[in-house]
Amino acid sequence: MPKWKCYRCGEIYDQDTPPDSCTKCNARVSFWIDWTEAQTPLDDPVSRHMNRELMTIDINESAWTAARLMKERKVGSVFVSQNGIPVGIVTERDMLYKIVAEDLPAAHVLLRKIMSSPLVSVDENSSVRRAMELMRDNGFRRLLVTSNGKPIGVVTQQDLVARALGPITS
Repeated sequence: MPKWKCYRCGEIYDQDTPPDSCTKCNARVSFWIDWTEAQTPLDDPVSRHMNRELMTIDINESAWTAARLMKERKVGSVFVSQNGIPVGIVTERDMLYKIVAEDLPAAHVLLRKIMSSPLVSVDENSSVRRAMELMRDNGFRRLLVTSNGKPIGVVTQQDLVARALGPITS
């Protein structure tokens, strides 16, 4: 059965044809948006879009070691762990702003000094919408995904945009 969304308030109706007016906002809606699940993955669980390969490195390693690992694995971040538990994250931006821009020797800078911490995470059953809100509200591009409090993956803005818009073809 098709779904229809009021362009004014967002109310969704499950019926063959759209109603004459929206029961939520009482607007006589002149046009309706054909609304399908494929068009809105925002209510999907975030686990459907995450990467299960969680790149971690010990908190006592150097930024140079982390940068080499990121280059080898072609990733933009690594989670920093202490006793095997992720406690922070280091991104390409951290490397640029906290090391390169400060003209520091990466081989002598410990990750504990430049990592972003504490980690903000999202449960695997949380919606994509919730993950995007957390990223937006905190200025993040990546979130740790957990199951029963244990890390199981990472979701990025890039993952979510690619899912919503489809793969890049050039």
